[in-house]
Amino acid sequence: MGKAFVLLLMMFMVAGCSNSGRSYVDSEMAETLEVEILPNASKMFTYRLRWPEKHIPSHIQIARNGNNPERGFAQGGVDVGRGTYERLLANTAYVVEHSGYCRDGFFELDRSISRYHLWVRGECKDSATEADRQSFGSGQTLTSGRWGKP
Repeated sequence: MGKAFVLLLMMFMVAGCSNSGRSYVDSEMAETLEVEILPNASKMFTYRLRWPEKHIPSHIQIARNGNNPERGFAQGGVDVGRGTYERLLANTAYVVEHSGYCRDGFFELDRSISRYHLWVRGECKDSATEADRQSFGSGQTLTSGRWGKP
């Protein structure tokens, strides 16, 4: 029994190590990184996960039918909970690093978390180099093709 437990524990560890820790990227949400290099060499960004507009309800409906409690509730989006903020920050850190935009991490300046739109506004800890300016220009919006999906 002891060997089986150790083997099972090792399998969970390997599975855990193979996961990049990213969330929501296998959903219909669009993932973007808006970058802006300021004249003083500060590198600003906004990382976004957004549900497609056509799937976002235009108003909130309240279910009033006791026989069908699910009727009236929108499908899709993020199930916002206690871990949503941490998962959003993990995604942000992955994207700014793997896109080559922030080499030394970032400072979070602002954020918003809702069912259909999550974003983090931040500033890289490192300043822009000439290579950064050539690669990113003064600003652009990058999509997941730039950093790839895990």
